[in-house]
Order: sequence, then structure tokens, then C-alpha cells
Amino acid sequence: MKICFTSDEQNGLESVLSYHFGHCPYYVIVDVDGNEVKRVDSISNPMADGHNPGDLPSFMKERDVDVIITGGMGPKAQQYFADYGIKAVTGAYGKVKDVLEEYLNSKITVREEKTEVEEQRGSNESDGGDIDKLKKENIDLRRQVADLKSRLTALEKKIGN
Repeated sequence: MKICFTSDEQNGLESVLSYHFGHCPYYVIVDVDGNEVKRVDSISNPMADGHNPGDLPSFMKERDVDVIITGGMGPKAQQYFADYGIKAVTGAYGKVKDVLEEYLNSKITVREEKTEVEEQRGSNESDGGDIDKLKKENIDLRRQVADLKSRLTALEKKIGN
């Protein structure tokens, strides 16, 4: 089974999951057999700067992806994935390795999310510098949350929970 994760970084399983499917800079594609990782590929998102509806689901289908896991994805993209027979899992966060383990053990936590359209409504192009600064801070905070989640998972394993 091939599982694709959206990513803010190109660090394989150590990458932090991106919250935005279509505009994430990277994808981490993990080939698993049962619960065993066979291969990990980090690839650039060739359409991060723009794409037509359905382009990225088609791109994933060409790579034989079975599941896509991300922080957020609009309903149109989810429908395209469903049409291709690709399972879309949204609401995930943390490091790819931790989210992969959660998924393989049926413990992934999904949160309520805004669609991409709702997220875009809140932006104001006249504040471009501030928006860029906030985006960078957001990525840094996601990295910190991912690190904390990894540490918590390790502690839970250590104490047997």
C-alpha cells in the first residue's frame, strides 16, 4: 500500500505534516507492506504554486497512491480522490512517522476543519509581509507541536500506555 503525506519539509519520515493539501511544498510517499515500511520517497509538489481542480488527485493516481493523509483538504479534492479510489484522510498533524504509526494502528485522530475556501476568505493581500511572517511562524509552531507529539508518543510507549 502506498500512503502519501503532505509535508512542509523534505525530511522523509521526520517531516512535519502540512496542513494544506494542494499548496504544500512536498509529499512524502511511504510504501508499506502490513506495518513494515518498504520505501520512503520525498518529492516536491510540482503544482504548489497553482493547479486546476483534479490535477493533484490525478498526479497521485499516476503514482499508485492508495491513501493521502493531510491536515486539510477541500471537499472537491476529496471527491476527486474518492473517484480515483484513493482514500483521503484529513485532520492529521505531527511528524509523518507518528501519523503513519497512528494510521497503521487505526488510531489517527481527525479534527473538524475549514475548507480551503474558508481559509482563503480570511486572508488580506494588502498585508503580504505580515502574512508571510505569520506563515513562517505557523510552520515553526507545527514543527514544535510535531516534536512534542513525538516525545509524548515515546513516553507513552515507555510507560506502557
